[in-house]
Amino acid sequence: MAYATAKSTGEDDGLALGKLWRQWTDFADSKVAEIEEQRQSRRYYHGDQYTKDEIGEYRRRGQPVITSNRVQRKLDAVVGLIERMRQDPKAYPRTPQHEQGADLATATLRYTLDASRWDEITPMVALNAAINGIGVIELSLEEGDEGDPEIGLALVEPDTFFYDPRSFRHDFSDARYMGVGKWVDLEEAQDMFPDQREELENLISNAGSLESHQQQDRERRWINIQRRQVFIIEHWYRKGQEWRWCFYVGRWQKLAEGRSFIQDEKGRDICRFLAFSANVDHDGDRYGFVRNMRPQQDEINARRSKGLHLLNSRRIIMEKGAVDNVERTRTEWARADGVIERNPGRELTADQTAVSDFNGQLAFLAEAKSEIENFGPNPAVMGEGVENSSGRAISLLQQAGIAELGPFILAYRNWKLRVYRGVWNAVQQHWTSERWIRVTDDEDLAQFIQLNGLEIDEYGRPTLVNAIGSLDVDIIIDEGPDTVSLMMDTYQMLTQLASGGAAIPPDILIELAPLQSDVKKRILDRLRAPQEPDPVAIAGAEAQIGKIASETELNQARAMKEATTADAQAVQNAMSRAMTGVMV
Repeated sequence: MAYATAKSTGEDDGLALGKLWRQWTDFADSKVAEIEEQRQSRRYYHGDQYTKDEIGEYRRRGQPVITSNRVQRKLDAVVGLIERMRQDPKAYPRTPQHEQGADLATATLRYTLDASRWDEITPMVALNAAINGIGVIELSLEEGDEGDPEIGLALVEPDTFFYDPRSFRHDFSDARYMGVGKWVDLEEAQDMFPDQREELENLISNAGSLESHQQQDRERRWINIQRRQVFIIEHWYRKGQEWRWCFYVGRWQKLAEGRSFIQDEKGRDICRFLAFSANVDHDGDRYGFVRNMRPQQDEINARRSKGLHLLNSRRIIMEKGAVDNVERTRTEWARADGVIERNPGRELTADQTAVSDFNGQLAFLAEAKSEIENFGPNPAVMGEGVENSSGRAISLLQQAGIAELGPFILAYRNWKLRVYRGVWNAVQQHWTSERWIRVTDDEDLAQFIQLNGLEIDEYGRPTLVNAIGSLDVDIIIDEGPDTVSLMMDTYQMLTQLASGGAAIPPDILIELAPLQSDVKKRILDRLRAPQEPDPVAIAGAEAQIGKIASETELNQARAMKEATTADAQAVQNAMSRAMTGVMV
């Protein structure tokens, strides 16, 4: 709730306060079961999984109260899996004329999300949806340094959020109203609504308290006189084709109202609360994963507690009159060094059925653990135990684990897409002044892009550069680079061949390696770049070549000398034979 994000327009054609108040109370009264389930789910996630009556009964039995919190581990794994599948938004042009503007829109959108710490908001929204069944954020306009307002994103706690109880869709597209209600200190409320200072003071002094089931776990009143707090509702609702908003306290006082400050590309109003649900049941109640995990979690806690109780307990079977004091015998039997004196002729033995009871508890405990562990992310999805498997095998195992989360992941991605479009629409509508945005690439080298800049063209006329409001693009979720595919099989096979001595070019291995595209490009560019000659190596090579040339010349000279000598000797021999024949 941030009043500074939407100043009152001075319009008074909104719904009457009484009707707004009835809408809020309709939600609070009709969603009692959903609100209670959300509270219980939050307690289970945080390890508070026993009621006071259960704890009292366990203590009466002497049974230990044990909590093995598998719910938190499993939901944290779900959120971790979704974060590993994180994808970046990317803008695509609607027409060929806006092709250059797509990159500008992508940079602007990512800059705005980074400024709102989007990477920290998304996992908390996913966790809220997994626990409570509802994940919500709010879009806001905040005072900026560039003259134009900054686009802000903030997490909304599910226990402060309310909505049209007739809504059944996962994305709340059929909701006629929604909003938040929070406790605000009187001084803070008067700063938020300076025109209503006196009215707020009168509420603290004169108004009574109104009980309601909806609100945070800690309070159920509208006015807290002791702490000087008021419960303020920020109520967004449809009226015709418009989304309107109103701040009010109960059915007593309107504080401010107006029309939505964000419109989409078709000029239609957008509600600043963007929500999605993990699941919606047949009654229209929204719930998270805890509903289906609670029975197994209760069984794990109960069987572990009972199993430990059986180990610590020792039952005795004895004839009547076997001992003089049964309670003292019970105490001595429980001691490790106890001494029991039985009467002659009377039987006293240990009950051996406790061992079979303990084994039965262990068997059911293992089954309950297996059922809760096999939900959602399995070991293959988390990358455990698949080190020596092929890429195709890993992909099939992961798909089996992710399949159970299919509806949740689809709803989550659809919600992110709506957030991206909402942020982009707000940027186009409210960023009209010149500004520079900072874009950082993988090398952490800052680049600055000018938006709505004013320059002089070749004809001496002023013209806008990178005018955000005139871009016509689509916002989609870009595909992630880490999808396991058949390329992994090829890469592993070539790696094995290379380790066996096969001559596999390094650039082929790099092309198939599971690396990001920019990392691959840097490595391949370095491999394929012409290598600068090493002076020492060149000198050594030249010396070697000179040595070989000298030896070659020497060998040739020797061969020529030997050939000359052989020819002279042959001539001399021939002449000798000729002279010998003449003399004869």
